[in-house]
Amino acid sequence: MRYFKKLGLQLDTSVAADTGRLDLQNVFYRWQKYGLRLKQDRDYEAVANNQFRLSPEDEAAVVAKLPASLVAIESPEVWVFNGKPLTDNSPMLAPHRDLVRLCGVNVYFETHGERTIFYQYQDGDLTEEESFTATDGECYVLDVDQPHAVELVPGCTRKLMSISFIKTPYAEVVKHFQ
Repeated sequence: MRYFKKLGLQLDTSVAADTGRLDLQNVFYRWQKYGLRLKQDRDYEAVANNQFRLSPEDEAAVVAKLPASLVAIESPEVWVFNGKPLTDNSPMLAPHRDLVRLCGVNVYFETHGERTIFYQYQDGDLTEEESFTATDGECYVLDVDQPHAVELVPGCTRKLMSISFIKTPYAEVVKHFQ
């Protein structure tokens, strides 16, 4: 597993469950070359991913549960993501790299069997490398600087809380969870 690692970290996601009380920060829906490349080989419906921000107090409580050695390198931001397909036509968060962060520690709390896929992109070719399917309560650290996508389940909203490292890459973050 070069691009993700399952962690034994247990975090309270109740502060993230009601996105109606959270501040909507962004809606990610722009196509990147990875998603356009996959569209040549596979028919799927791209789904927008909504990004919310926790309150400063809730964010501080989540960050306090991380290894102190990691927080000493970078104090991360805590975001909440949700994406809900509007169609049954193979909904997917299209292949992309996160352009505003390098690494995410994701805590999943509303899952329905979605599969997260990591790809290798070289010379215009997109090749599936590895994948995982998270369940409620599980926590994974992800290299979101690597092209990845999520196959969604029609009619189901996928929710997760993500501890976002803007400057610290996956290779460094994952060391603190060994």
